[in-house]
Amino acid sequence: MPWTPYRTDTLTEYSSKEDFIAGRPTTTYKLPHRVDGTGFVVYDGALFFNKERTRNIVKFDLRTRIKSGEAIIANANYHDTSPYRWGGKSDIDLAVDENGLWVIYATEQNNGRIVISQLNPYTLRVEGTWDTAYDKRSASNSFMICGILYVVKSVYEDDDNEATGNKIDYIYNTELSKDGFLDIPFPNSYQYIAAVDYNPRDNLLYVWNNYHVVKYSLDFGALDGRPESSSSVIVFMDTTTTRTTTRPATVSMTTTPTTSSTTTTRASATTPVAQRPRTISTTLPPPLPPAEGNIPEGNTRSSPSSKLPNVGIEYCNPMIMSDVSWPKTRQGLVTRQPCPTGTIGVAMYLCMGPEGYWDPQGPDLSNCTSPWVNVITQKLKAGETAAIIARELSEQTKSNLQAGDITYTVKAMGQLVDLLDVQLRNLTPGGKDSAARSLNKLQKRERSCRFYVQVF
Repeated sequence: MPWTPYRTDTLTEYSSKEDFIAGRPTTTYKLPHRVDGTGFVVYDGALFFNKERTRNIVKFDLRTRIKSGEAIIANANYHDTSPYRWGGKSDIDLAVDENGLWVIYATEQNNGRIVISQLNPYTLRVEGTWDTAYDKRSASNSFMICGILYVVKSVYEDDDNEATGNKIDYIYNTELSKDGFLDIPFPNSYQYIAAVDYNPRDNLLYVWNNYHVVKYSLDFGALDGRPESSSSVIVFMDTTTTRTTTRPATVSMTTTPTTSSTTTTRASATTPVAQRPRTISTTLPPPLPPAEGNIPEGNTRSSPSSKLPNVGIEYCNPMIMSDVSWPKTRQGLVTRQPCPTGTIGVAMYLCMGPEGYWDPQGPDLSNCTSPWVNVITQKLKAGETAAIIARELSEQTKSNLQAGDITYTVKAMGQLVDLLDVQLRNLTPGGKDSAARSLNKLQKRERSCRFYVQVF
């Protein structure tokens, strides 16, 4: 569903990367409304998008192919009032991360600066809102990771100069309600970034850039020395990037990563199979120095004393063990970063001091849960039938469990009991109910109890 002015009303689905490259769609969905911008997302089997010429968010169920919800984002600017720098009706941007569904927009009350709201994907209610200090029209795009907003500023091919640079230059932590300015290089080979989206399932960024789909890998590290957000994470863009190129009809993707170069494969739009793709490799320049207060990748230790040698160890070295990546961390500090691939949440890595060795007990993965945990949580918040939620919870816990799944399940069962109690009380016959209505309530009450007991 790329951005097309006034005509975007169809979502195209591909079953695999290969079908996407060859331009073979699996199915298409006719949407109930036209779409503004490129900020649409898919979350838990539903499409969320900005309805054209409105400040409304529409939920479209991909399984039933019907519209299942619509909500107004109060006071949000829309339809090219406060878009990203490139325009494109990108006033209202949706994002998904480990914490759920987000809306990124601007309001006149906040003087056109970015506002972040977290949405319940089942009720479409706003569960929290944060005002930032960043002018939305100055941003090229933005994305969310672990409840943290990252703003991208990039050069466009029609800019008069490149003074703005290509970088992530602003961060807002919704957990701490604090912000900061950064200077993290953001590769921009095609100079027309129109969409940036983070996928919490594989921890990758997917960028639509001048008819190219570019995939970025990310490294997460601690914001050492930044008191306002030292417990959060930061993205380093100086690692592997895998890119996809496209013309409006077809797309081609490279899958072999390297650490010193980025590879782009271009395929013909009219004959994607008959012609061999042409591969171009370009060496990436060294990353720019990080923002003030951020710990650089290379060690910059002070010169040793004239009396005693400098034997102190400042960092625990990065390593990979049992498919878990340990980030470079200053001794005595804890680094927080997204949980290993396939799980959601935030893992904590402790570098013991002063010797600079990793905690022998390993990383703290107690907050790492399976993706279904977010689904159960949202259904509990939405007040869905307790018996149905209990059945889904029972089915999910029959498979392999992550470290945080057990504690979450115990907590969820307690919430289910409370929810069931409320729902049963609502099914208690009242004095004004007719005999038929009272009987109907009692039968529903009995079925709910029986079904709930059978599940557990």
